[in-house]
Amino acid sequence: MNFSLFRQRSFALLIISEATSLFGTFFLNAAFALYVLNLTGSAEKFAAVLALGMVPYLIVGPIAGVLADRFDKKKWMILLDVLRGMLCIGLFVFSLFETITMPFIYFTVLFISTCEICYGPVFISLLPSVVKEEELVSANSFEKTINETMKILAPFLGTLVYSLVGIGPVLLVNGFTFLISALAIFFMVIPKVEGVIFRQIHLFKDMWEGFKVFFIDKRLTSIVSNAFLTHFFMYPFILLGFPYIIVTILGGKETDYGIVESISTIGAILAIFIVPPMKKFGVANNIGIGILGMCVPVIPLLFLGNPDFIQLLKDSDYYPVLFFGLISFLLFLAFSFYLVFFATFYQTVVPRELFGRYGAGMMLLNGLARLFGFLIFGYLFSLDSLLYAVIFFGTGMLLKIVVHIPFMVITKNLEQQRKQAAQGKERVGTQLGAGANE
Repeated sequence: MNFSLFRQRSFALLIISEATSLFGTFFLNAAFALYVLNLTGSAEKFAAVLALGMVPYLIVGPIAGVLADRFDKKKWMILLDVLRGMLCIGLFVFSLFETITMPFIYFTVLFISTCEICYGPVFISLLPSVVKEEELVSANSFEKTINETMKILAPFLGTLVYSLVGIGPVLLVNGFTFLISALAIFFMVIPKVEGVIFRQIHLFKDMWEGFKVFFIDKRLTSIVSNAFLTHFFMYPFILLGFPYIIVTILGGKETDYGIVESISTIGAILAIFIVPPMKKFGVANNIGIGILGMCVPVIPLLFLGNPDFIQLLKDSDYYPVLFFGLISFLLFLAFSFYLVFFATFYQTVVPRELFGRYGAGMMLLNGLARLFGFLIFGYLFSLDSLLYAVIFFGTGMLLKIVVHIPFMVITKNLEQQRKQAAQGKERVGTQLGAGANE
């Protein structure tokens, strides 16, 4: 990998900002999931809280990309980081005197999600602006490697700290990580788009332009659809199902869930080192390989429909961690590999001036997918067998393969056209050379 990228100040600070912010977020999310499960004890109620976090994506999402493309990116990101940091620190102080009840959780989920939907499109637009196009694959690989490394420690430490001292200190750590992220952004040099002035009269026009980006290339439409399926099937199954099955159904320890999440990150990190030798197979093929790899872990999950297998997991302190750890490892090994090429493709196709609106549109669609995914999986996990949820999850993974087929076909046709064009130029050159010799 190209380590010289870290000599570029803005790229290094961008990675530091994202890494610290993500560490705090996953640190909080792991503890928050267990805290809510302890308060509710219900898969459906837990799913409702997770679904609530998707509501701002639907309300704020349509305008978030417009704001990202119009406002000063640096000030906007610092403001959002500081607001999230102060909220978490404020909740920590509150927890010293009172119990954090469900109404506070609802508010926190809504507020942080609102900031995230406003923050995300800006962040998405930054990476391609601080590195060269030919460095994007390496930059994306570094970004995933460092961020996934942060995620190894975050879930385990989050569950450990929560189990030892409660939710308050977890909020304090999360608050400081947001403030560190803001400080890193403060020292960044972010390129500005000249001549851009926000005019409210063009708001809806700009929103529509953001959605039209999805259709400028049928391959882009394909990967956007693929992302929708990922957030509809995979994320709800993992974020809702894993903690619910491990802690509530199997009666595992809270730290078991944290260990499983950390194991998943090891798979994600190893995937990054597979990327360089696989680049020769092309973006389309590698995205397909990643999708096929995500289907593999569905097979062992089918055992969850067997009561005897569930009892076997319950009777052991180690089997749940080993089983779900292996599933997570394989799933995120494939997913992280897929994600590098997914990001590299859209970063080279989407116009730079529309990155913010593209990012907001993606977050809106993904938020909508997660909203309904959480609600559906919440119902499926409340049934008498886990097999229903597993089959539904597997169906989603198969649909991802189907959606990727147009991408493969179009890419193959384009490659053939380029090859034919190159051969045509070569023949013309040969003929011109022969004519000159005559």
